[in-house]
Amino acid sequence: MKAIPYISFNGNCEEAVTFYQSIIGGTISIMKYNDLPASEEMPVSDTWQDKIMHSTLTFEDGNVIYFSDTWEQSPVKFGNYSTIHLVVTSAKDVYDFVEKLAEGGEITMPADRTFWNSVYGNLVDKFGISWGIEFEIPQEA
Repeated sequence: MKAIPYISFNGNCEEAVTFYQSIIGGTISIMKYNDLPASEEMPVSDTWQDKIMHSTLTFEDGNVIYFSDTWEQSPVKFGNYSTIHLVVTSAKDVYDFVEKLAEGGEITMPADRTFWNSVYGNLVDKFGISWGIEFEIPQEA
């Protein structure tokens, strides 16, 4: 089994996925609503044609995050119901990612060493998405 986070936006998905890629890396793939075949069952307004129907941010290790602009008739309601949790390869990455992802947002737990033997930080980014960034400190033998 493979679990893939899927984040939906209200029309600013392309800005968000480009922002995330500039910080955490990966390769972006984008399909826009204007790529869909015309359909009476799934009408897309002229103002929504250039929005993101589906996008992926794929990392070298094979992990991916999915993104989209939700149907304009069903806007996303953001809240604190979920967090994207990234386990990174160095303590420095935790500090860097928390600081950069929080630009325009809010750090809710500054990056620091924890009692559970990790370096961890948490934030809500400028798009309203909650992120947890962690480096698991290797156990000494």
